[in-house]
Order: sequence, then structure tokens, then C-alpha cells
Amino acid sequence: MKRLFAYLILVVGLAAALPATAADLVVSRAALEDKAATLTISDVVGRDFVPVGATLSRGVSNSAFWIRLRVQAPAEGSRVVLFIRQPFLNEIRLYEADAGDPRSWRTRVTGNYYPYGERDRARNSLGFIVNVPPSGATFYLRLKTRSASQLSVSALTPDEADRQDTRFDLMEVIFVTAMLLLFLWAAQSYLLDRQPVVGLFALHQAMYTLFGVAITGYLAPFIPAGFPRLAEWSTAGPYCAVSFTTLLFCRALFKPYEPPPLLMRGLDLFLLVFPLELAAMALGYTPATMVVNAILIRISWWYFIVMAFTLRKEHAPSRRVLQLVFVTVTLVFTVFWFTSRSSQAGTNINIGRQVLIVNGMFIGCLFAMVLNARLRRLLQEAQQSAMELILTQKTLELERTLKEEAELQARTDYLTGMFNRRHFIELADHELARALRYRRPLSLLMIDIDRFKTVNDTWGHSTGDTVLQEVSLLIREAMRDADIVGRMGGEEFAALLVETDTEQAMQVAQRLCAAVADAVIVSPQDVPVQVTISLGLAGLKGRNINFDRLLHEADMALYRAKQEGRNRIAYSD
Repeated sequence: MKRLFAYLILVVGLAAALPATAADLVVSRAALEDKAATLTISDVVGRDFVPVGATLSRGVSNSAFWIRLRVQAPAEGSRVVLFIRQPFLNEIRLYEADAGDPRSWRTRVTGNYYPYGERDRARNSLGFIVNVPPSGATFYLRLKTRSASQLSVSALTPDEADRQDTRFDLMEVIFVTAMLLLFLWAAQSYLLDRQPVVGLFALHQAMYTLFGVAITGYLAPFIPAGFPRLAEWSTAGPYCAVSFTTLLFCRALFKPYEPPPLLMRGLDLFLLVFPLELAAMALGYTPATMVVNAILIRISWWYFIVMAFTLRKEHAPSRRVLQLVFVTVTLVFTVFWFTSRSSQAGTNINIGRQVLIVNGMFIGCLFAMVLNARLRRLLQEAQQSAMELILTQKTLELERTLKEEAELQARTDYLTGMFNRRHFIELADHELARALRYRRPLSLLMIDIDRFKTVNDTWGHSTGDTVLQEVSLLIREAMRDADIVGRMGGEEFAALLVETDTEQAMQVAQRLCAAVADAVIVSPQDVPVQVTISLGLAGLKGRNINFDRLLHEADMALYRAKQEGRNRIAYSD
């Protein structure tokens, strides 16, 4: 963004520094107003004209205006270009005395109502090529236009006229380049952030660029012959669209600051003027539309200042910055409006285009800075929100992990990793209910390590813990994944064998009993330890009993296995 502003400032500097003066061969200028627009050249030749400056400026009028020019001969040759600065004028008719008969007049016409290909010079500026004798010549121009009656005409040599057109072309390139840079920045920012206010700024830049191209005559080659009103609309349409998009943009800009609702409704009323302007142009009231739009622009900018000083909520950029921007822009516009009414404003024939560039650049850059500040604030808020979201997600993940760990600890034995007694019974109850519902076999094994107290007393509790872990591992290895195993407390374990009758459960018990008896367990002190287990087996056998009853039967069978000498399996009768 800083590089963009630096480049734009350079562009404005180049536009302001372009050579502005030209060797004007006009000796004197005088004007006559024809209010009825009925006078002919014969009528006006003998009348008194009022001296005027370099620019005749009369605003929108139904009158025709006659300009009398006394032109001196150039230093070399006789060809002179009557160079007209305003390309938006509808009709300018030239009257020059016939060399053979000074009392008769030859006439030619130009203006944006007439085909581009019929101009004396194939350039965007209007004008006539005339011959001036050494003694000088007098020419009459009749101006009749539906646009503002503002005429600046100079008498230049052909080379100087070409140089002036080249300067205009360069200024137009500068203007379009600068406006497109702002437009592309806004369009890219809108595509990235999807902020409506940025999109409206891009739309405003596009309309202002189109208006600048139209008002300087660069659309003339593209307007087909035979459609004079199209030339008028090509300027009036973008002019009205500029004020409309300005209102849309400023409305979106003010909205986050919560201005008074009454003032926002006032903006909505201003917006309704645009469709009325389009309707008026379609009905042929383009001059009145231009006047209304000019008044709307002047009122709306002072209205923006009122809104800027009544904002009720702080936002980015600050309200003070917004107030400064709108006061500055409005004052610049006001100075331009007053100076443009001066009849001497056309002394420098480049000034109108320079004002177009500087105004567009100045306002565009100020609003781009405002939007850039807002986008940076939104980016910071988005980054902060993203960080907060990441932290929230990580917190939730940590809480979920801790919850899962707590739930796991609540249902498992910390030493062996088996289900604890409570969770084992919950799962066993569920499987028993399923077996009873579908009449499926089910068996329960109660397992106890023989003489475990002696292990603790002889080799210590660390060795006892190792024995518990190794025996639990052997139990899990002997079972299937569908079976449920758990530590019931101390050195006692349980295994629920689903879909298994007592004969199959007896085979599993025998394998497990042999595996434990054959296993050599190495204690933390590297001492080999061997233990045995006793098992009690109880089966469902088609009975409708609860789990407490089944557990009691397996316990009693285990007790009998202990009584019968340990390291064996007892079956519940």
C-alpha cells in the first residue's frame, strides 16, 4: 500500500508539472449573447461585443453565444488551429470571411454531436484549421450547447496544437493509470476480504475513470455517427453515476460508526435521485439533469461533514480521522467550484484536466488510506479471532483428552490396565442380558493367584506388582477380543467368556492355568519367581439368573479349588 501511494504521488506531481502555456495568436476576444438563438452572422457582424477573457463561462443556458476572435498571423506560414479545450460542447460553428468576397462567409461546424471522422483534425480536442493572412483575420464562433456554455479557444500553430494534444494524451494516460491502480487495489482487496465498502470504492473508481475519459473527449471515436444524444449521455451518465457511487460508498463507510438514523435516511433520499436522473435523461432533459446532479454533489459533501461530526461509535479509522478527511475533501471541492466559475479560469488550457487528475487522485488516495486503515484493523481482529479460536480448540482438545483419561481411569485398574470391578460388572450385566434374551451360552471364570501374600512377604510389594502385571497379561492372551476381563480386587481376577459353554470355558481355563504355572516371572531385583492360579468356573446353562448369582457360583467354585489344593480348576455344580 505504501508503494502504491508513493507511485500515485509521483503521478500527480508529473501531471501538475506538465507544461501548461502555449503561444496564443489571439489578439482579442469578445462575446455576444443571443438569448433567442435566432441571430445570423449578418445580424451579429455589426453589433457590439463585450470583451471576455480566455474562457467564456455561462453555465447551462438556452442562449447561443457568439465569440469574435481577432487572430494575428503566425511567424511562419499561414495555417492556424483554432484550438477548443472543451470536447463536450454540442455544436460550435465557425464563420470566416470568404477571400474572394469579404461580405460573404464560409462556415464549418464541429462538436460532439457531429461525427468524429468529419473533424478538421482527427484528435480528441475540438477545433478548426484556418488560414490567417499576414495582416491578421477575424473569425466568429457560434456556440450552442445543451451542456455548460464554457468555451476556451486559442489560436495555435499546427505544431503547437499537436504538442498540446500530446500533453493532453499524456495527462489522460497518467489519469487512467492512477485511477486503475486505485481500482485494482480496491478490487483485489474486495476479492480477498469481501468487504462491501471496498467493493463500492472500486465501483466508484471505475465510474470516475469512465467519467474522466468521457469528459475529455476520448470516447468520441467510439460513438457511432447519427446518434448525437449518445455523445451527450456518454458524459451525463457517468457524471450522475459518480455522485451515486459516492453516496453508496460513504453510506457504507459511515454505517459501522452508527450515525443518527435520521441522517442515514437522508442519504437514502439522496440515492433516490439517481433513478430519477436516468429517467429525466431518457425523456430528453439531460441539461436539467446535469444541473440537478451538480447541486446534489455540492449538497452531499457538506452533508457528509454533518454526518462525520455526529457519529456515535468509535471504529477504525477513528472518527477524528474521518472528520478530517471529509472536511479536507469538501474544502478542496469548494475551492474548485468557486475558482471554476471565474472567467479567467481558462488562461491555462491544461488546468481543467489537471484538476480532474488531482481531484481524483487526492480523493481516491484519502479514501484508500481510510479503507486501508479499516482493512488492517479487520485483519488484526481476524488474526486475533483466529488465535482465540485456535486456543479454544486446543483447550477443548485438552479438556476432551483429560475427560477421556479420567473416564479411562474411572473404569480401568491403574496397575494392570484391566477393567476395574465396577466397570467389569457393568459390561458383564449387559452381556448376561444379551445372552438371556437370545438364549446364548455364557461362562464366568474367577481367578486367584495362589499364596500371593507369601510373594509380597518374601520378595516385596514391587515383585508382587510385577506378578500381578504378568499374570494379567497371560489372562488377556488366553482370552478372545470379545471376552471381558477385569481385576476384582487384590490378586483376584474375573473373565466373562461370551458365546462359550462350560466345556469350552473349561478348556480355556486349563490352558490358562498351565500357562501361568509354566511362566517364569523376573522380579525387579532380577529374581525368578513362579506362581500358580486357582480358577472357579460357573456357566449360564440356560438358566434365567442375574449376574450376582453367577458371580457367587464362580466364587464358591474358586473357594473349592483353593480347598482342594490350589493350581486347579473347580466347576460349580
